[in-house]
Amino acid sequence: MKAATLVRLTVLIGTVFLAGCNAPHSEEAEDNDAADPPPPVVVTAVLTASKDAEKLEGVATILSPDPLLQLDADIRSAMVAADFSRGQLARFRTSTLLSKQMLANAVRQEGLDASQLKLLQARLRQTWGDQAPFLSVDARQSLMGEISAGTRAIVRFDFPGLTGGKPNNVRVIALSGKAETKVDPIWVAPSGNLAMPGVSFFGLIPAGPGLRAGDRARVVADNPTQHPGVVIPNAAIVVYASKSWCYVESAQHTYERKVVSLENPVEDGFLVHSGFAPGDHVVVRGASTLLAREAEPGSLDDDDDDGPSEPKPVKPKPAASASVANRAAAHNATD
Repeated sequence: MKAATLVRLTVLIGTVFLAGCNAPHSEEAEDNDAADPPPPVVVTAVLTASKDAEKLEGVATILSPDPLLQLDADIRSAMVAADFSRGQLARFRTSTLLSKQMLANAVRQEGLDASQLKLLQARLRQTWGDQAPFLSVDARQSLMGEISAGTRAIVRFDFPGLTGGKPNNVRVIALSGKAETKVDPIWVAPSGNLAMPGVSFFGLIPAGPGLRAGDRARVVADNPTQHPGVVIPNAAIVVYASKSWCYVESAQHTYERKVVSLENPVEDGFLVHSGFAPGDHVVVRGASTLLAREAEPGSLDDDDDDGPSEPKPVKPKPAASASVANRAAAHNATD
C-alpha cells in the first residue's frame, strides 16, 4: 500500500516539474509569433538629378548718378550744337551770296560738332556698356529724370562664382534690412572690378533706405548655368577626419564611403556635380553605425600626419532576431 502511494507521489512530482519546464517555452513561442520584425539597420534613398538652380551671392554698391547725369548733359549740349551746325551748313550751301571761306568754316564746324557728339556717345557706351538701357535718346530722357529725382538708383554688383552668362532673378538686400529688392534691368559692365574677381554687372533698382548712392548691399541671384548634379540629403552626411562623407550602396548590403563637397548648399542637402549619379542609393539612416563598424581597431589610420586611410566597403552586421531578443528578456526576468 505504501509502495503504491510512493509511486503515485513520484509520478505527480515529475508531472509538475515537466509542466513547469515547458511553460516558459510555450510563452516564448507565443511571443515569437506576436513579435514584430526588427527594424532594418540601414535605410537608403535614391538620388535623382537636381533641378534646383545654384544660388549666387555677391556684393553690390549703389553708385553715384553724378557722372552719368553730367555725361548726359554734355551729350544733350553736343546734340544741340551738332544739329545747329548741320542746319547752318545746309543753309549756306543753298545760298549764293556767301563766300567760299564762310562755307568752308561751316563745313569744318559741322564736322567738329559731329565728332564731339560721337566722342561723348562712345564714352557713354565705354563707361556703362553696350547694353545699357539709356543709350537711346528717348529712353535716356525718361530714366535720367527718375535718377535725378532720386526714385531710381544704379547698382553695380559682382559674382565671384559666376563663370559665364547673365544671372537670373537678381535681388539686392540692404545691410540694415532683410527685404529683397529686384534688380531690373541688368546688363554686363564693360570692365571688371579689381577688388572683386569675377563678372561685373550694372542694374537699376528703386531707391530706398539703405539703397542710395554710396551704400553697400548684399546681392543674391540664380546661376544661369544648369550644372548636372544630384542633391545629397542632409541625413546622409557623416563627418570623419575633418571631411564630410556619405555611404553609397555599391552592391547588395555592401556600402562604400565617399567624400561629399559642401560648397553648394541647397534646400534639402548639398548639390554635388561629380562622384555621384542619379540612381545611386545613399544611406540616410545607419550611416553612423556603418562608420563605427568600419572604424574597427587598425582599420582606420588615426595619425594626424598621414590622414585617414582609404575607405573600405562595409557590410552591416545582421540585426538580432526577435526570438533571440525575447529569450534574453525571459532569461533576465527569470534571474
